[in-house]
Amino acid sequence: MTSRSRQGTGFRKTLYVIALLSGGWEEAVAQTAPADLSATGQEQNGTPAKKKPSLQGRSAVASDSDVPGSVEQLLVHGHRATAATDGTGTYTVRAVSTTRMLLRPEDVPQSISVLSTQQMKDQNLFTVDNALKQVAGVNVNLYGDGTAGFSSRGFSLAAQYDGSPANGGFQFSQQFDLAIYDRIEVLRGPDGVLQGSSAPGGSVNFVHKRPTETFQGNASFSAGSWDNYHATVDVGGPIGNSKIVSARLVMAGTDRDFFYKNAYDRRWTIYGVTDIHIDRRTTLTVSVTSQSNDTTRYMGLPRMSGTGADLNLPRNTFIGSDWNKGQVPTTEVMAQLERRFGAGWVGRVTGRHRTADTDLQYSYINAYNAKSQTANYVAARSIYSETNDGVDGYLTGPLHLLNRTHTLMIGANYNRYVYEGGGASVNSRTNAALAGLPISDYGAISGAILPSVKSRSWQPTEQWGVYGQGRFQLMPSIFLTLGGRISGYVQKSRDLVPGAVTSTSIDQQGILTPYAALVYHVLPHITLYASYTDTFSPQSAYGVDGRQLQPVRGGQLEGGMKGALFNQMLTFTLAGYRIVQRNDAIANSDLDPTCGPSHTATCYVAAGKTRSQGAEAEVIGRPLPGWDINASYTYNDNRIVDDGTPSNAGLTYAGNSPRHLWKLWTHYRFEPYQGAQKNIWSIGGGINAQSGTFGTNRLVTQSGSITASAQVGYQWNRYLALTMNLNNISNTRYYQRLGNFYYYNYYGEPRNFMFTLRSNF
Repeated sequence: MTSRSRQGTGFRKTLYVIALLSGGWEEAVAQTAPADLSATGQEQNGTPAKKKPSLQGRSAVASDSDVPGSVEQLLVHGHRATAATDGTGTYTVRAVSTTRMLLRPEDVPQSISVLSTQQMKDQNLFTVDNALKQVAGVNVNLYGDGTAGFSSRGFSLAAQYDGSPANGGFQFSQQFDLAIYDRIEVLRGPDGVLQGSSAPGGSVNFVHKRPTETFQGNASFSAGSWDNYHATVDVGGPIGNSKIVSARLVMAGTDRDFFYKNAYDRRWTIYGVTDIHIDRRTTLTVSVTSQSNDTTRYMGLPRMSGTGADLNLPRNTFIGSDWNKGQVPTTEVMAQLERRFGAGWVGRVTGRHRTADTDLQYSYINAYNAKSQTANYVAARSIYSETNDGVDGYLTGPLHLLNRTHTLMIGANYNRYVYEGGGASVNSRTNAALAGLPISDYGAISGAILPSVKSRSWQPTEQWGVYGQGRFQLMPSIFLTLGGRISGYVQKSRDLVPGAVTSTSIDQQGILTPYAALVYHVLPHITLYASYTDTFSPQSAYGVDGRQLQPVRGGQLEGGMKGALFNQMLTFTLAGYRIVQRNDAIANSDLDPTCGPSHTATCYVAAGKTRSQGAEAEVIGRPLPGWDINASYTYNDNRIVDDGTPSNAGLTYAGNSPRHLWKLWTHYRFEPYQGAQKNIWSIGGGINAQSGTFGTNRLVTQSGSITASAQVGYQWNRYLALTMNLNNISNTRYYQRLGNFYYYNYYGEPRNFMFTLRSNF
């Protein structure tokens, strides 16, 4: 046998093994549709999940008598697809809705991860920051008041709610309890077509729970270390025998202290949603969410001034005052109208109104004496409100042309975000009572020293866009996706004092954002893909020509392999990417400050550039009955190419984004879902590891860290179960976020536990 023939035989054997794992050769490559995506298995409590009627062998086009129940349950190439994870009892993801086309994960030509309801339950994930810590490639920079910054591939992430993009209210903002969400979809890399203005890190889509087809109810109560308590109640179903109206009510509460002193978090969330089936093709969904919270505002620990060295302060150290707090009542109202037309076409319009009123009062240090453990303090107060209004509408469906089925999607959205408020502070230079105080005495500063907030500003930001995509079947196994967006962006500002003048800081129209991708089905459930995606961020700086600089652009090239194995219950992704962000404003030091409307501002040039590149590997789902896994590894190398300072070229710019990031969580349920549903044990475990990072000051560093967690559960019967979670088993001492010499340095949680009792009724 020749060398070439042996290589060919080996290649065929490899394809044969992959084909067996992915579902067999019997499916023709031309039939690249998913299998019955609703057949996701069993409920976690042992109750078999209700399967939709099989549609195998039927036409790819829905007939008048076969109307899909929702965009979440479309007829995709002849099979019922669902993206919902609530009630499936697995981590398996059979479809994603972020793209508006409801595709299988392996058909999306970008890296995308979905965190399911079941994994949130298994790991006791109640907050957005804890949830996103488990998602591949996502980095979370926590702050001491329940807020965080979220990034991927070295750039910030943007938010969507049920697919509707939001301009603000995500980064460094209070978030709702996870009990109200069905799943979290994270798209890594630029999402400029659907998101509009955003950084090239990607987008996070929070998908709300919807009313169920039959009555369901469940409740949970958790108790853990440092008086950490959490409770939920979730009840829903049809109202009346006609099932024209169905509703769901979710309530959640948190009452907890922290491992550091003088800190607490009290928040209460209520979410109500109603589906009204106006007719057999039209559904109106209305939801209201309200959350109140009272949280300690904590600015973190200092490092050694001048060197950034770790001071090795006890992990329970709190630096601040006993009146440090933050209160942010938040309300969100959403309405969605969905119309299912003939021939598989579906239209959806979503409106969203969200308000948050923030009141912060806190103290922090701006100078520290490590020998005497005394510091100079700043006392600050911030009062502001945020309003976010948005509407998004789109139409999607199949197009039959040249004996092939293609998919089209076209839409438009508008978003308005308004910030109104201000702040005030006083420091040791203006008030001697704030100088030389011991850091251990958080009662040393009187609350009477807080300044009044007199200055306020009003800053509205508006964005609009029209977008579209077409997924064209060039050959039975090759799909080409082309799309784009045209956007407009306006930002204004005004000081709210008598006689103030409103100024327009940004006004840029007709911004084009392109999109192109190619997907090749090597096997029915194994794909190779390549894509180019783009995004933009307007900037207010002016050039010497008197015009505003063109927007910052972030373009990404990505390619890789995706697939679904073990009867499509386990999905995997292997991806490589390169992002180049260009046009960042750099001050032109050769010119006098003669730019801008006032002709007195600094002149800039759009010459800044950064580069981020790396690779990702992820597996998620159920390889064997009872065994779920979510594992990932990401590598990211981000560098400054040009920021106007030659000595910075080649330096890492995103210090809190580790170069290497490993995440693993796996869970096994011993008793098969068939059989008796009582006296069932389960176990779980996970590892989170990362390489070294640095803070906002490059001298503030730490080496890599690794933490492990475990879970054990016992189910008495189909109605009652108890679990115990143990986190940071080895009690590793590490910083979950690094800042500068004086603040924004936060320890990770020491070893801790939580017991959770769950009941279904």
